[in-house]
Amino acid sequence: MSPETTGPRIAVVITTIGRPRLLDRLLLSLAGQTRPPDEVVVVDQGDEPGTAAVVERRSDRLAIRRITSPRGASAGRNAGLAALGLLPAPAGHRPTTAAPSDGPLQTSSGSGPASTALLSPPAEIVAFPDDDTWYPPDALARAARALADGPDVVSGRLLASDGDRAQWRFADEPRPIDARTVWSHARIETCFFQAPVLRTTGGFDEDLGVGCGTPWQSGAETELLLRALKRGRTLTYDPDIRVYEHDPDEPHASDPVHRAKARHTARGAGHVYRRHYGAATCAKIVARPLGAAVLSLARGRIPDARRHLHKAIGRVEGMTGILFRAPGPVAPQPRGSAQGGGSA
Repeated sequence: MSPETTGPRIAVVITTIGRPRLLDRLLLSLAGQTRPPDEVVVVDQGDEPGTAAVVERRSDRLAIRRITSPRGASAGRNAGLAALGLLPAPAGHRPTTAAPSDGPLQTSSGSGPASTALLSPPAEIVAFPDDDTWYPPDALARAARALADGPDVVSGRLLASDGDRAQWRFADEPRPIDARTVWSHARIETCFFQAPVLRTTGGFDEDLGVGCGTPWQSGAETELLLRALKRGRTLTYDPDIRVYEHDPDEPHASDPVHRAKARHTARGAGHVYRRHYGAATCAKIVARPLGAAVLSLARGRIPDARRHLHKAIGRVEGMTGILFRAPGPVAPQPRGSAQGGGSA
């Protein structure tokens, strides 16, 4: 099947830290799309040469450039949006580029944030895949068709790498997404945004998400979508849009690091709930993991009971801003995602 060359301009922003092999897999899946992206921005938040080498190698098949940004998934995504001209450039930030000088995307010879010059029309659709995900060949084409029907954001289904097993409990039929289902049916890896949504919401809150400088290490993506919903934007779920994921660094459920991650992730979710929901809803999302902890304990599933308990405590911490002793620090997160959806 020959690539589609018409339709809205699609851009992909990838935030990554030191995982060139996984990044290469994602870039190859983008190059193999029936509707390839018009531009790809790789936001390199590490200092390893492997990422630059991968970008250089794949620039023969993709309109791709590499920029740098401060640490944090939200900061990286906002830097990518600034490079696309959809957000103002962060003050004091100098993006660098790895695109070839004769490629579709180039930079001017000046210095500072204003030196990134777009020589092509602005993107109309933007996606933010994690570096441990990849797309089947028809993903971008399906997303473009779904957005042509009118929604501002469309989300698909996240699947495990070994087949069609869903990573999360997604519905089997299309459905609108609201303030309740946004947590379970709008993972950032599967979302495709109309560009005006990102402009009017102002991008991601950099005080939320993996790698940020606060205790709220998740929830940035969901928080952005909740702001969009409050502005009257429409979000839909389309199960025919599929994204695959495999994170070789993900700790096993029995690993203490897994419990620590659940705790830190839940803090971010609790913080987002406090911002956007009432007291009754906040109470429910604390009671749910507490009940699961009691049930797991009754069944003798001690590791599960601990994980659910840490999730409940983390949500309380996020809501109150009072931090208790955590099980330990989370291992450095190379992902470009804050795990802000159903995992929180």
